[in-house]
Amino acid sequence: MDDFTTSLPIINNRYQISGTIATGGMAVIYKAQDLMLERPIALKILKKELSDDLSFQNRFRQEARASARLIHPNIVTTFDFGYDRDRLFIVMEYVQGTELKVLMSEGKKIPLKVAIDYIQQTCRGLAYAHQQGFVHCDIKPQNLMVSDEKVLKITDFGISRALDSVTREEQTDVVWGSPYYISPEQAAGKAPSPATDIYALGVVAYELFSKKLPFEAENSAELARMHRMEIPRPLIEVDPHVPHELNRIVMRCLEKDPVDRFETAGKLEEALSRIRIPIPSAEVKPVQRSVYNQSEPKPDEPEPGKPDMATILLSLLALILAGGLIPFWLYVVLSINSINR
Repeated sequence: MDDFTTSLPIINNRYQISGTIATGGMAVIYKAQDLMLERPIALKILKKELSDDLSFQNRFRQEARASARLIHPNIVTTFDFGYDRDRLFIVMEYVQGTELKVLMSEGKKIPLKVAIDYIQQTCRGLAYAHQQGFVHCDIKPQNLMVSDEKVLKITDFGISRALDSVTREEQTDVVWGSPYYISPEQAAGKAPSPATDIYALGVVAYELFSKKLPFEAENSAELARMHRMEIPRPLIEVDPHVPHELNRIVMRCLEKDPVDRFETAGKLEEALSRIRIPIPSAEVKPVQRSVYNQSEPKPDEPEPGKPDMATILLSLLALILAGGLIPFWLYVVLSINSINR
């Protein structure tokens, strides 16, 4: 694929390329500057084979125009699209952040609470898109961007649907769906539905929580067969620390029959919100216990049967007072008797 950074051209007399963000099987994403609105944007330029396909061009324009209507905090906004330098391109919101796939590959496991939040944010974006009549068809960690503010955004709405106009034989393994995340109905050549996105998100969740994929094989054909025919190993067997309820939710997303999955992405998010996340042992504060043995008296407490100093002093004071009052009352009595005589 051509590298447009070598000459740093201005696409469509408006978008100045400044560097490469990512390279994929069907396109290269560049960071660019919108010279008219003076803001950074992400510029996705599709590979020449796709750009030359007339049926794909028509479908791409249709889907790009439709996806531009999707305005949601968890979906990357489409600003513009067009054809220049013999290439189709799409202009998108620039997200300062990292692909979820990269975060998952960094070696350090993402905390359970954070991971669940990422899946819930994806659910919110998908729920909105499904309500607008959109199915993504290619949910995978590479299409989920996490901003520096921990906001997850779904990318590539519309492009995946446009690929349906390209025959299977004309597509490479990388372009045709994503074999690791493809749903059984897609693998069988059936039409996608919102349940298709829920299955793919279930695969993402499985990988996110266990750092393992439910199915792995050397080629896309075998992966397609496994997604259609084989039952994945329960998530909780791969990672025993996963809560039982989370295991149940993820495995329901991976049901072969779409009707057995969650009805909507909103229902999936709701189920995730009810999970009780266990507190790691390192975060549990120890109960403060007395350093004194319960069988021994504390320094400030008297031993049973032994009067303390305060009691002794009060007793002496009472005796002194009592002793001082006796002569006084004797004097009073004698005085009264002398008067009566």
